[in-house]
Parts: sequence; structure tokens; C-alpha cells
Amino acid sequence: MTFDTVIEELFQRFPAMRTEYRSKCQSLGKGADSPSIAFGHVLLPALQIALERGDLATILKICAYLEDAAESAASDSLLQELIRVECGDWLTEAPNEHLLSPWLGAETKRICGYVPGLATQRRALKLQQMEKGWGGRVAAKLRIWIGR
Repeated sequence: MTFDTVIEELFQRFPAMRTEYRSKCQSLGKGADSPSIAFGHVLLPALQIALERGDLATILKICAYLEDAAESAASDSLLQELIRVECGDWLTEAPNEHLLSPWLGAETKRICGYVPGLATQRRALKLQQMEKGWGGRVAAKLRIWIGR
């Protein structure tokens, strides 16, 4: 796999993603063959949905694809940068990180600079900061008033 073939290999493994990819390219006004759109707007959202649903089969397939790409990236700096930017950034805020972490491959983790638990800590910290702010206090009062 190379930076130039990463999209086609994605669609070979996940044919249903091709339609979503084309739709995203059109809505974003981008031309064809944009690996960043394929990863950031199609593959990673699909992974997020799989995590939310607890769909282990899809999680495993996507993680296997990412690991194959990460292993290929050892000889392709553009592919390595794609993984580092798109996946690495997403992993810093990944929801349901505890469901994902065991299935990410070692090379994917290395390229992304992944630190287990960091996304969970960041999300918790943001929630605490929001609750301390004016909006958080109003939301807390509304939850009490509504009875939640």
C-alpha cells in the first residue's frame, strides 16, 4: 500500500465507503483521490459509529486496515504523514477509547503517537471545564429543574 493506492485499497476492503467518499468530495468541493477526505471524513467516522454501536467486527476490520497502512508507511513518508495527521489527531479525542485501544496495531499506535487513556482524560477534563463555566452551571440547573 502507498499514498497513491491507499484510497483504492480502502474501497477494496470496504466497498460501501466509496459512495460516502464521492459524496463528501462533492460536498467539500474537492476533486477525486483525496486520502485526507477518505480517512478524515469516511473511514474514521465509520470507526466512530462502529465504536458507538459496539460493532467489534467492523472495529477489527478498520483497525487491521489501519495497521496494514501503518506498516506500509515505513517506506512511504506521505502515507505516514496521512496516518499521523488524520488518525493521530482523531485519536487524541476518540470517544469510547477503551473499546478501541486493544485493537489498534502497534505500528498504528507508534505513528500516531498514541498514549492509552489520553483521549479519555482529555474528554473528562473538557467536561469538567464546561461544567465550571457559565453554560455548565445553567445546564446543571436545567437538569435539576427537568428532573434528570
